[in-house]
Amino acid sequence: MKNNKTIYLVDDDEDDRMLTREALESVIKGIRIIELSDGGGLISLAESGGLNEQALILIDMNMPRLNGLETLSLLRQNPECQQIPVVMVSTSSHQPTIQKAYEAGVNAFVVKPITFTDYIRLAHAVNICFLNNYLSLNQPVLSRCFKGKSLLLIEDNDDHAALMQMIFKQSMPEVEIYHVADTESTMKFLAGYPGICPAPVELIILDLYLPTRQSGLDLLDKIRNHFVERQLPLAPIIVLSSSDHQQDIRASYQRRANAYMVKSHDPVLSFSHLKEVCQFWWGTTKLPC
Repeated sequence: MKNNKTIYLVDDDEDDRMLTREALESVIKGIRIIELSDGGGLISLAESGGLNEQALILIDMNMPRLNGLETLSLLRQNPECQQIPVVMVSTSSHQPTIQKAYEAGVNAFVVKPITFTDYIRLAHAVNICFLNNYLSLNQPVLSRCFKGKSLLLIEDNDDHAALMQMIFKQSMPEVEIYHVADTESTMKFLAGYPGICPAPVELIILDLYLPTRQSGLDLLDKIRNHFVERQLPLAPIIVLSSSDHQQDIRASYQRRANAYMVKSHDPVLSFSHLKEVCQFWWGTTKLPC
């Protein structure tokens, strides 16, 4: 897959934009960063058709005129922008704000970094989860213990499922992994959740082709509806697929996948970064309670 490395950086604080840019450019080679000082500028670009639909948006929550939530809501009303992943950063971890952000369609909510090391970690996470750029990752992330965490792996390729489970066992042995292979077994598992597992499922990794694209997209809808209807805590859904087709990526984001990651030609290479994926979604992002 040819990575499109364009990031729209929307923040009214010039110093924060500078630190974010430096971190991104130090981690991601050839990155194109377009800086905007307010949400209005982003919406103007969107309305004029000037947004790169294959890019990523990093947007600050607290801005004058249009804040991050207001900008996000307007952005998601534009059919051409519904598939663009958006990461919101904020100095606050106020739960009602986090809840509103996810309801408005944010892909991830992150408390604004304090140290430059934190900015670097955020840049690495963006590189993995949204830009699918694995080759340049050579810096270890801060190791955390996630004892009691559990993850649902939906994968019909037995070899890939076994490889991912082996990698998790080696890198994060404290995490409980549940594997299902199709829509029926997924919904059966969720019907018993959380009673059938000792801890809530807090991350879902979903293969898109189960075995068809449409079956994976339909399952994505069903999982989202299941959590909403039962008022369960949000579990991020990461689509991890061999397909790098833009129509698959677009459709997954339109159905509220939190991230879309492409399996490389060497599965070991992409799967080896699953620990960093968990570090980001469990250790860096904030989710509604």
